[in-house]
Amino acid sequence: MEEAELDRLRSEIREVSMEILSLLKRRQELAAKIGEVKNRLGLEIHQPEVEGELRTFLVKQGKLMGLNPRLVNGLATLLFKDSTSIQQKKHSTITHMDILRRGLELERAGFQVHHLEVGEPDLGAPAEVREAVSSAVRQGLARYGDSRGLPQLRKKIAEQLEAKFKTRLGPENILVVPGGRFAVYLALKTLVEPGDEVILVDPSWPMYRQCVDFVGGRAVGVKTSLEKGWRPDTTSLENAISPATKAIILNYPNNPTGKSLEKRDFEEIVEIAESKGLTIISDEVYYDYSFGAQSSILDGYDVKYVVVQSFSKSFGMTGYRIGYLVAGRETVDKMASLISLMITCVPEFIQYGALKALELEEVPKKYSEIMRSRMEVAVRELSRLPVDFYRPDGGMYVFPKLNSGGHDMVRLALELLESKGVAIAPGSIFGGYDSFFRISLGASEKSIERGITLLGEFLREKGLA
Repeated sequence: MEEAELDRLRSEIREVSMEILSLLKRRQELAAKIGEVKNRLGLEIHQPEVEGELRTFLVKQGKLMGLNPRLVNGLATLLFKDSTSIQQKKHSTITHMDILRRGLELERAGFQVHHLEVGEPDLGAPAEVREAVSSAVRQGLARYGDSRGLPQLRKKIAEQLEAKFKTRLGPENILVVPGGRFAVYLALKTLVEPGDEVILVDPSWPMYRQCVDFVGGRAVGVKTSLEKGWRPDTTSLENAISPATKAIILNYPNNPTGKSLEKRDFEEIVEIAESKGLTIISDEVYYDYSFGAQSSILDGYDVKYVVVQSFSKSFGMTGYRIGYLVAGRETVDKMASLISLMITCVPEFIQYGALKALELEEVPKKYSEIMRSRMEVAVRELSRLPVDFYRPDGGMYVFPKLNSGGHDMVRLALELLESKGVAIAPGSIFGGYDSFFRISLGASEKSIERGITLLGEFLREKGLA
């Protein structure tokens, strides 16, 4: 008798589940039609006010039905994410990394390529760092270690940050990680659950959106514009926050625009995060490449935060794959458990290289000046082309807009590479900025100058200049 009842209930569950699928299919069809209307009206796909009203309605109705608000909020996020995906303009899946791979193929075939697509400085690690790593290997310093990192390295990082910023830190606030990319993933994996949302300020590094999606969250982009100097509108940012929002990702100097936030804008965003109980994930890997004043979340702000830092830019240690995170002890412990689970630890001998790098305080200043000089070359050459751009405040990129819009920058980037041997990153990958492209300052001044000259030739041949 009980078994028959169980079978009956399971059959009913199956029928209800099929009803849900049918309704989901109908909802997708409606979302597609709404997207068509938005397109005809010239409206943005993401409309926070409309989503907010529907989310509030769903949570209220859910409570009346006895459903957990957390469950309803998570479900609403997944539905909104699905609708946005349906309505968004489908972009090419080609990225700057694909262009890099094709560029390397052309080089192997004997062609010269000017690599202005990837954010890898050609500066290299200082000789002292290379020797420290070699010495550590020769000494056999290559054993399993603390997943949080070498105690002396974490202590040194904490001491330098305390001396540099208005903050109190100890080794317990530092986690050594295999590069900035993994640091972003760790932060999101620790803070974000399926159905949660994360605010991005676009244009933004594609990896943020990819990571948010990977951990089951939804990335909500807040658009900025060249016309407004890439300055984020804090009202729009606050309106984009929902009950499902867990964090705001900031990246300044920005990749790809080179924008640094004004102090008042930075403080306003921090105040919003604090008032909403959100965590700020502050990616500060380009902090040392600032050409003027630059704000850091470590400057005494009373808000939950995770700072992402790397040795790749400041010390040219790109292939060494080492960086660090700064956060509260509880958050660090959670992230350390993931390090232990996934990779055990960052190689010991690499950490000794990082320890040596921290002694070389003049290196980041030297590398920053090199980037500034390269930026001047890029700005000078780009000013001769039919493009508009923001003069970078820092970082290692320029993000120009082709004046004659309406072109497929992915297609143009591929043609440029094949015909002129110049590799650039199309703007669509940074949050849908289709008329833009990114120039990296990772190459030499000579290569940057020649690459932009060839870009100008290409535009004239295409009738775009």
